[in-house]
Amino acid sequence: MKKALVALALLMTSMSVHAAGLDVALSNRTANIALLLNPYNFRAGGGSELAVGGFVNETGDSLLFASLMAHGVRKLPDQQYNLAAGIKVLTGEVEIGEEFQASVGDTEKVGALALGFKAGYVIPSRQNPMEIAVEGFMAPKITSFSDAENYSEFNARFQMEIIPQALTYIGYRRMRFDTNDFNNVRLDRSVHLGIKLTF
Repeated sequence: MKKALVALALLMTSMSVHAAGLDVALSNRTANIALLLNPYNFRAGGGSELAVGGFVNETGDSLLFASLMAHGVRKLPDQQYNLAAGIKVLTGEVEIGEEFQASVGDTEKVGALALGFKAGYVIPSRQNPMEIAVEGFMAPKITSFSDAENYSEFNARFQMEIIPQALTYIGYRRMRFDTNDFNNVRLDRSVHLGIKLTF
């Protein structure tokens, strides 16, 4: 897992970086914060985006992650669709909750290399363009590490550009691990609000 994170860091240094950004998504029980290199702009369409960040929740789960997504655009006379594919590397610890009848403070170390896909539809607007997008990541047993058996994540989001350097969004995230000893360890299943800034 550490080797995979180092490889992504080396890739990051070799990329031609045109801009940077910050993506912050918060709910009552979760926080997801990422530093972005070459941040993706759904209005512009294509490009590669590298994100490095962390996820925490009120239960005590914590993850570090890095993702690399390649974005493309499909334009029709009056419509635009955005598609993306890439990878995400995660490592961290998850708390085993009372629903598993585990001892208080039991944790599992987890890690995964997941494949990801994303699709979005841009709602035409001259002043404040908007996008509806869905995204998913999955890591089977062969690319799951430590105590993890597999990993899955699903995101849905409605986002709107306020100004060219800032967009806001409302989203839903479902994130879970299966581990050696426990199935369906949920890290998140909630609605969140977010903001994405570029500079």
